[in-house]
Order: sequence, then structure tokens, then C-alpha cells
Amino acid sequence: MSSSDSPYLDPYRDAVAEMGAGFEAQLWLSKDAQATRFRVIAGALGPKPGVIADLGCGQGDLLMFLKQHKQLPKHFIGVEGVDEMTHHAQQLADKANIKHAVFQTHDFVADDWLPKQLVEDANVETFIFSGSLNTLSMDQAQSVLAKYFSALKSAGRGRMVFNFLSNRHNVERTPAQAPAVRFDPVEMFDWAIGLTKLTQLRHEYLAGHDATIVMDVVNT
Repeated sequence: MSSSDSPYLDPYRDAVAEMGAGFEAQLWLSKDAQATRFRVIAGALGPKPGVIADLGCGQGDLLMFLKQHKQLPKHFIGVEGVDEMTHHAQQLADKANIKHAVFQTHDFVADDWLPKQLVEDANVETFIFSGSLNTLSMDQAQSVLAKYFSALKSAGRGRMVFNFLSNRHNVERTPAQAPAVRFDPVEMFDWAIGLTKLTQLRHEYLAGHDATIVMDVVNT
């Protein structure tokens, strides 16, 4: 796939070309802030996570965080759009002797078949998007998230957890930095609760810089 088909991946492709596969190529500004986001996600997963798919997983830092905190899922599937990063993530997981973890190169934005395959064939119970929506517009992000939640809903089970940069942040403390895009957390929550009443929003953990939404399928 050419970059013109997936411009949202270009910042990461460029970073890998410049710095190689690694933490810096994920365009996180701070390891501490990344860990804070992961703690929020881990809280939504519970003590014994089932089958997880991490969409836009980078080098698999969330997996390593869960291992460090003795919260490894039953099975972990990392999906990454940049092939060099996928291979790097698998090498790190193998070196850490983490079993039941696999990394795959797919474009989770464009590959419309992927949500259904992950739910039906891999029995994924939880979809996670951490930092991976940052180069999409809010409308694009909602469209992508809707596809993944629809796959869970069709199976009658599951949870989706995603974070994003909030536009209700302190502009002086954390100015906007391209290529990252900020979303309105109120609009995102309103969109999410329109799909399921079992929706949670957290906005306090980085002083409004960031937000996390958790959506559960309603069992009928």
C-alpha cells in the first residue's frame, strides 16, 4: 500500500526511516505519560484479561507493561501498520519469553475485514487503541472505532478501550504538536454512548491532556 493510500501512517514510516524501529518511532513524547495511559487501560482490563487485540501496537509497549504488572492476557494480538515495527515488537516479546503473543502487520484503518476476523477467528474479547488514533481526524476515528465495536456487538460480547488527545487541555502547558490531532471529549463520549449505554469516560489522569473511553457490549 502506498503512502497516498494511508497518509496517517506516514509520520510513523518517516520516524522509522529516520530513527529505526524503537520507542522514539512511536512518537510518544514521554515514557511516563505513556505509562499513565497504560495504567488507565489496565484498570479497564481487570486482573485476568482474556484475548486482547492492540490496534496500532507499535513495539508492543502495552504488552510489556502488562507483563511487568503481572496482568498478561490469555492471548495478545498486536496489530501494527509499519512492518519494521511489527518485527521489532515480535523480537522483543520473544526475548522476554512472553508466550501467547503474536504481532501482525495490517492497516487497522483500511482493512475492513480485520475486525470480524479478529473477533470470529481469533476470539478477541477486547479491542484497545492507545495513541493509535492520533493521526486521524475525529470523524475518521469514529468511523474506524464503529467497525470494531460492531464486530464485538455482532458476537454479543466484548469491550473496546481507546484513548485520544483531548482538546480541553491546558494549551499553555501542552500546546498542539503536529502530526497529532486533538478530539473533543464531549463529542466523543456522546458518539460512544449512542452506540452503547455501557460507556465510561476518564479525563483526569493527565490533567485534561488526554481522555480514555471504555465501551461495553450490552448483553440482551
